[in-house]
Amino acid sequence: MLMNTTPINGWINLYKPLGITSAYAVGRVKRLLPKGTKIGHTGTLDPEAEGILPLAIGEATKLVQFLMDARKTYRFKIQFGAKTDTADKVGKIVATSDVTPTEEECYAICEQFTGEITQTPPAFSALKVNGVRAYDLARQNQEVILQPRKITIFKLKCIGYDGVNRTATYEAECSKGTYIRTLAEDISLSLQSLGFVLELARTIVGMFDTKNSIELADLEVNNEGEALLLRPYQILGIDSILVDIPVLDIDDAAAYKVRCGQLVLLSDLIQGSQEYDLRKTLGSSPREIIWLRHTSKLLAIGKLCQGRFDSARVFNL
Repeated sequence: MLMNTTPINGWINLYKPLGITSAYAVGRVKRLLPKGTKIGHTGTLDPEAEGILPLAIGEATKLVQFLMDARKTYRFKIQFGAKTDTADKVGKIVATSDVTPTEEECYAICEQFTGEITQTPPAFSALKVNGVRAYDLARQNQEVILQPRKITIFKLKCIGYDGVNRTATYEAECSKGTYIRTLAEDISLSLQSLGFVLELARTIVGMFDTKNSIELADLEVNNEGEALLLRPYQILGIDSILVDIPVLDIDDAAAYKVRCGQLVLLSDLIQGSQEYDLRKTLGSSPREIIWLRHTSKLLAIGKLCQGRFDSARVFNL
């Protein structure tokens, strides 16, 4: 396979298939990159889940946290009539119910779970308890006690119902930290039944969605044996996830201060462009997140605080 050694910085909108871990998917892509290239993902998908797994390449890895905080949308199917120890189809059935909610009830319950709600993470989760992953303790049949947390369901709608097979399909737009398996269990309990996740797909992560996603097979090899991954149209710009964050174009002097870690005042950033409508661009927040652009390239991201720019990340592009 022919490999390009040119540094790569940007994003890949990968669609992870069923049956493999997120780590395995990342590993397959990493083999296509120039040796030493950094790569990371923005939120694990279990082998039983498919969907959008944005990959950060090179300097884009410095922005992973910003995307992890973004809203996500999931499509999931609930199987009514049973509860499993993992809250999905691969788990062991631990309880059953004869109750099957009606179609009307499945649609009406959405309002109850929209907005800020309290959710207790499942025992089979990646959260740590005294330094140990909760799912490792659960697999050893040890008691796992996790504290409830506030999460936000921005939108929830029922998009399908099958009374014969006792299933209902939902779509949820939610905040960081939402556990869809727990949401499915809670919906089932509120419908006076039991349920677990039969199918799960992540369809949107921030600005990434299924419309322009790429399958693993499409990344790897073409007829000439060349890595398709290295084609420009498959790499999204490093600043593509910053479209909703205010940006300031700065001059060489300000850029030098930022790169050297020197104190950067707001006057340094807007010097020579006093007509710039700063209030409109940056909003009213005294700690507004902004990013700086120099010679058409992302230079840094950080916050404005007390008249200065506090850099969170500086990029080497």
